[in-house]
Amino acid sequence: MKSHESISHLPGDGYPANCFDNLVQLLLIDSLCRFVLGFPPELVYGRVLPGAAVSILVGNLFYAYQAKKLAERTGRTDVCAPDFLGRHSLTNV
Repeated sequence: MKSHESISHLPGDGYPANCFDNLVQLLLIDSLCRFVLGFPPELVYGRVLPGAAVSILVGNLFYAYQAKKLAERTGRTDVCAPDFLGRHSLTNV
């Protein structure tokens, strides 16, 4: 086995885990903003969470684009993109 080869997984294997992680992070942002920082619900639900959702979408799309370009440039088929929110949770708060 080559050094970059690993145990194969089904395509989309990490998608449910990524969705669950993003949900947990959004719930954490909601709780911290409302109960620790004292933000009013109108601010949290009207500005903070929609802004976080847009940043998650744009970040994940950009990471997927980078992975696609890397795979094309190197000819590899085992390239993947990390999830955006899990790596940048604190910047969303």
